[in-house]
Amino acid sequence: MNNNPVFNIFGEPVEILVTSKATNNSFCTGVQTSPPGGGPPPHKHAREDELFMLIEGDYEFFDSHEWSRVMKDEVKYSMRGNFHAFRNCGKRTGKFLFLTIPGGLDEYFETISPLTLPEDMERFIEISKHYGIEFMAPEPPKLPNALT
Repeated sequence: MNNNPVFNIFGEPVEILVTSKATNNSFCTGVQTSPPGGGPPPHKHAREDELFMLIEGDYEFFDSHEWSRVMKDEVKYSMRGNFHAFRNCGKRTGKFLFLTIPGGLDEYFETISPLTLPEDMERFIEISKHYGIEFMAPEPPKLPNALT
């Protein structure tokens, strides 16, 4: 049995395999488990580059402008400053491995894990900004052709 920290991030468990503290903040790595439709919304990190590998399930990866299908064991990479996301597009729970360079993301997860949405949305945005994480604004709704 391991003693890896597990944080509940809005209903999705994130197990930290190697903490930032253990690597002198060089990196951290973990596994996120997502239900169908789960995964983080598009966001970017000001401080970390992030690498992902699909372990199981059916996922799509967002890389700045578009979503694309990801195959099992496929690796995706997002440099700091680029909007990115993973989304479970399947019908069963899935898992992906993440690695951030440098470390610090595990500390962010620990900080936001007690929050609930929508009640703590302001606090969530404030904490995210503190950690250099920004979420992509949703696209405005498209107007019907008759109105454009």
